[in-house]
Amino acid sequence: MRLVCWRCGFQTEYRPGLYTCESCGEPLLVDGDFRESLRREGTLIPQELRTVTLGEGKTPLIKSREGIYLKLEYLNPTGSFKDRGAATAVSEALCRGCKLIIEDSSGNAGISYSAYAGRAGIRARIYVPYDAPPGKKNMLRALGAEVVEAPTRDEAARLAVNDQEGCYVGHRINPYFLEGMKDLPLELVKELDDVDYVVSPLASGTLLIGLWKGYRELVEVGMVKHVPKLVAVQACGYESLAKYYKPYMSVCRSKAQLPDGIRLTDAPRLQHMAEILRESEGLYVVVDDELVLPYLRELWREGVVAEPTSAYGYAVARELVKDGSISGRIVVILTGNGIKHVSGGMIL
Repeated sequence: MRLVCWRCGFQTEYRPGLYTCESCGEPLLVDGDFRESLRREGTLIPQELRTVTLGEGKTPLIKSREGIYLKLEYLNPTGSFKDRGAATAVSEALCRGCKLIIEDSSGNAGISYSAYAGRAGIRARIYVPYDAPPGKKNMLRALGAEVVEAPTRDEAARLAVNDQEGCYVGHRINPYFLEGMKDLPLELVKELDDVDYVVSPLASGTLLIGLWKGYRELVEVGMVKHVPKLVAVQACGYESLAKYYKPYMSVCRSKAQLPDGIRLTDAPRLQHMAEILRESEGLYVVVDDELVLPYLRELWREGVVAEPTSAYGYAVARELVKDGSISGRIVVILTGNGIKHVSGGMIL
């Protein structure tokens, strides 16, 4: 495996613990032999990043009553799409001898890392904001993680990065975490062939970048004709991408409280996300709890137990279809499981 920088072109052979470009500081990407992995094992993920697994991936794809496809990523082993990235990131950490991994998270990434660390036989320390859902914090502790609470989501990130005791594996900058996302588009291609739009919530951007990277590789080998138009959704009060990409639509009456998974005010890969949206002719949308809550209820009434963060993507897809902004074959990635919220006291 090599590591490459999308911005300045820096390249280097694999080096343990190197996550950011030594030339410009941008988080790096993995340049691995995906063709060989695809030919031999039917996956885009390099073999060396598949040593730890809990059976993640191959999640169901269903249609909503409105005809929008829903990719049920909340049915991964610990209840979120983050399991895909945790599997590959922990695999890399284990290969380089880490005994303690350190992560910052509002809940889902920390839960994933804790579970996969347990599977690998190593320890996990997770920094979380104090107002993370109680159900998620309970899960972290049940999985054996050391939980450290911080005043805010951003402060949790700062504390984790500066913790020198173990291996920081933060998903926000970890190039190996991104590699785990690439089989998601492979699954969509096998099930639907070409897709017109893929809609997902956006915080640190691991899902958006992973989708783009996976689709790019599939285009390269001729399995699909084009990268779908990607639709990135952020919550009111946390619209960090607006610094680099103009929102196509913004419904922002009050600061969001519901979607803990995307309540992040900054992310290291924002400029890359903006470039990906430009390249894919994608859309960026900002909405609030008031708009999303009816759609969250709608999902649950259909038996789809998605968390509020996931409902942000679904709500935007429904609104954009209503006003004619998007059409065709549309997939919404339902990123996390709502049971964690209900167990923590959420009432719809």
